[in-house]
Amino acid sequence: MKSLSRIRPWMFKLEITVIYYAFRDLRTPLYAKIPAIISLIYLLSPVDLIPDFIPLIGYIDDLIIVPFLLNASIRLLPDDVRILSLEKARKKTVQLKRLLIGLIILVGLSLATIFLAFQNMLQKPHWILN
Repeated sequence: MKSLSRIRPWMFKLEITVIYYAFRDLRTPLYAKIPAIISLIYLLSPVDLIPDFIPLIGYIDDLIIVPFLLNASIRLLPDDVRILSLEKARKKTVQLKRLLIGLIILVGLSLATIFLAFQNMLQKPHWILN
C-alpha cells in the first residue's frame, strides 16, 4: 500500500474522497474537520482575498488556499482514520466515477428539459393570430 504522505496537492479528487470518508468516521476529531470546512466555505463564498474578476490572478488564491487547507485537514487526521479513509477512497474510485458520470448526465438532462420548457413558454402560442 502506498503511504499517505504520497498524497500531493494535484491529487485533489483523492483528497476530497479521503476527507469524505474521514468525515463519516466517528473517530475524526473536530480539529481535523475545521480546515476542510473552512476550505469549502472559502471556495463557495463570494468574498476572496483576490477578487475573481481580475483575469488569471483572481483564481490563484482559490488554487492555493483550498488545496492547502484540504491537505492540512488530511494531515490532522488520526493515523488509523487516515489509512482507513485512504483505503476506502482507493477502492471506491470506480464507483465514484460512475456516480459522477450519472450525476453529470442527470444535470445535463435537467438543464435541457428546463431550457426546452422555457423555450416553449417564450414562443407565441400557435392559436393566436397576428
